[in-house]
Order: sequence, then structure tokens, then C-alpha cells
Amino acid sequence: MIKRFFFSAVISLFFAAHANAWDMDSYAENAQAGEGIQADSTNKTSEIKTAKTDVNVAKISEKKNTSKQHSISVTYGIIAITDFAAAGASAAVGIFTLGNGDLSNSIPGAFSLDYGYKFNEVFESGFVFNYAHAIEDWSVYTIMPKIKLNLNYGGFVNPFVELDAGISIMDNGAIPMFHLTFLGLEIGKTFPLTLGLLSFGQRGIVYAGLGYRF
Repeated sequence: MIKRFFFSAVISLFFAAHANAWDMDSYAENAQAGEGIQADSTNKTSEIKTAKTDVNVAKISEKKNTSKQHSISVTYGIIAITDFAAAGASAAVGIFTLGNGDLSNSIPGAFSLDYGYKFNEVFESGFVFNYAHAIEDWSVYTIMPKIKLNLNYGGFVNPFVELDAGISIMDNGAIPMFHLTFLGLEIGKTFPLTLGLLSFGQRGIVYAGLGYRF
């Protein structure tokens, strides 16, 4: 009887010990799984925060790039249409007066004040105000709406093509006027140097000046 009781106690202790070991193993596995889930959740949260930060930085950068939609510039060009007109008028006076008449030249070339509004990274529109005084007592005021195509607006060097068309107002009336820039360059971002390297019209065959974007 005592032996049976002793044998039953040993067997009970054996199974109890194994049950505790199984419980500890299950607890360790569950704890490890919980840590893995928590780590995955932490990584996902970190990735979401990083993605949101990248989006915010991109939005700020885009806002900075697109905020400068306005531009103004002052340029001076040589051999404008009014220079051709002044040269022709002087030659005609010399011919018809047999060399006795003369037209006094004043300031060759033309000055331009340019305003532009950028609709997107390529298309820009605005106005050009131009003044020329090629012959004494003969001033020409020109206003021309413009269409400008920027080929690299966000870069340090921006090649562009531009068409200006409007009217010139003189003492004796007004005439249509135009200017076409086949190749122009803007060098710089906030205060670009403006160069019209190949053009024809009232702004001159070649013109240069300084601009400001805001």
C-alpha cells in the first residue's frame, strides 16, 4: 500500500514538472512572438513617419520652386527696328536734299522693362514696355504683350524663346510692332542675367540686362 502511494506520488510529480516545463516553453514562445509583433509594429510606424516626412519635404520643396511666379527685368538692346528706321530716314533726307539736310541722331538702341508671370515650368506671359529715341525730337513708346517658353526654368541657366507683339506710339500716330527672340538665356535664379543672343525686332538684335524673380 505504501509502495503504491509512493509510486503514485512520484508519477504525479513527474507529470507536474513536465507540465510546468511545457508552460514555460509556451510562455517563452508567446513572449518572443509578442516581441516580434511589437517590433514589426514599431518598424511600420517608423516607416509611416519617414514617408510622411518625405512627403512634407517634397511639398515644401515644390512650394519653393513654384512660389517665384513673377519676374521683372530691365534690358538694353542695339540695332532695334527704330534704329533701322532712323538710318533710312537719315539716308532719305540726305538724298532728297542733295546732302544738305541731316537728321541729328540721339540714343541708338532701345530700353525695355519686362514683366512676366509664370503659369507653369514652361509657359510664361506678360508685357514689355519699350522706349527708343534714335532721332532727336522723335521718341517711340512701345507696349507688347509677350509669350515666353522657358526650357529650363528651375536650373541655373534657362534658355528661352519669346514672341512680343503690340504697338508703338509716336508723335504722329501708332504702328504695329513686334520682337522675336530666337535664343535667349537667363543665368541665375533670383537675380538672373538676361541675354537675348539671337533676336530681331524692337528690343534689338542683341540685348542684355538684369532681372528679379519673386
